[in-house]
Amino acid sequence: MANTRVSDLLQILVYLKVHQGERISSQRLAASLKTNPSRIRKMITQLRAANILADRKNGSYDNFTRDFSAVTVRDVYRATTPKNPFLVPDRETSVSCSVGVAFPTVITKYFEEVQKGIENRLAEITVQQLVDETIASIEERERPQGHE
Repeated sequence: MANTRVSDLLQILVYLKVHQGERISSQRLAASLKTNPSRIRKMITQLRAANILADRKNGSYDNFTRDFSAVTVRDVYRATTPKNPFLVPDRETSVSCSVGVAFPTVITKYFEEVQKGIENRLAEITVQQLVDETIASIEERERPQGHE
């Protein structure tokens, strides 16, 4: 089962920035993600705990604590799973099986390498980049066909 939490949190942030200054409710955000407002409020709480969003102001959630050029995708990723790595070896293997005992240790070093690589790459992508690219994509889609 795929984990879409990071993608959803990033979409919330991009949505809030694209619509900054508008009254944005959890219902409106929920419609964008095709989910329920309760789930949105839980995700907003995660963004607050990560010091990316401040308390709601003027009926909207667009009260950012930092400029989005200083917030990376890794920051958002860590807001969702601060202690859980991307890949986790199964440690509930048979202690009476030599492979079951040895393999989790062997695979762990590779998973740790992958985790480091993922987090390093996520640290290179800012939320502002995602905002800018999303706005460009919206404009591209809304541009009349045949007008270059």
